[in-house]
Amino acid sequence: MRAKTKVKLNRSLLGLGFIAAAVFLVMDQLHLFPFTLGFWSIFWTVIFGAALITAIVNRRIYSSIFSAAFLLIIYAKPLHIQALAPWTILLAAILLSLGIRLLYKKSFSPTIVVNGQKVDVNWSDLKHGRLFKGRKNIMDDTSFGVDSDNVVISSSMSDVSRYVHSQNLRTITIDSSMSDINVYLDDAKAAGDEVIVNFNSSMGDVNLYIPKNWQVDNQLAGSLGDVEADYVAGDGPRLVLKGRASMSDITIKHV
Repeated sequence: MRAKTKVKLNRSLLGLGFIAAAVFLVMDQLHLFPFTLGFWSIFWTVIFGAALITAIVNRRIYSSIFSAAFLLIIYAKPLHIQALAPWTILLAAILLSLGIRLLYKKSFSPTIVVNGQKVDVNWSDLKHGRLFKGRKNIMDDTSFGVDSDNVVISSSMSDVSRYVHSQNLRTITIDSSMSDINVYLDDAKAAGDEVIVNFNSSMGDVNLYIPKNWQVDNQLAGSLGDVEADYVAGDGPRLVLKGRASMSDITIKHV
């Protein structure tokens, strides 16, 4: 449903953009602007303007940066930035993108707990289901699906929904970047007194739906984000939030 909504929104933005282009073209020919645009300037304004708005709506930061850069090139004269050559603006966009990527790259080393043991691994090891060298007693090749003891969810620039049915749930690892993730645990059962959720999230939203009697223990390290949970006094297992969430909103809901 959400994907269909985004498609409709993208089409609407593009349609409005072409309508705006028609209006701007007429106004330009009537010399109603204090500067001259021209047909191709208006055409590319619509293309890159629609791309910029779509990228912002879909949280595509790199597309947003380059769309804005091309708009700056088109409007260099009206903005009085002719001193900046097009290659300078594009190079600045590339450097800005690289800087943001390095700042929010999944390069930190959070504490990852699997089957009650701390493991020293990279997120890519979890993502691709690799066995931990010398730690085969911790995790096996079947430990990644929604029915397994240790669930791994990985997403980049997309919407993901996972319904976890594990009856012996120990850990959930969420590795996300610019994504909206929904995890439904109302049909899951904890293996013991707690279920650990390892977060590596940046610039996205994560919603966890948990059983009514589960407790929430927030040990999450976050920056420029928010954790919202209805902390109820239940007698069930604890959901322990670990890891890091940067510019992300984490929501825990009892169902």
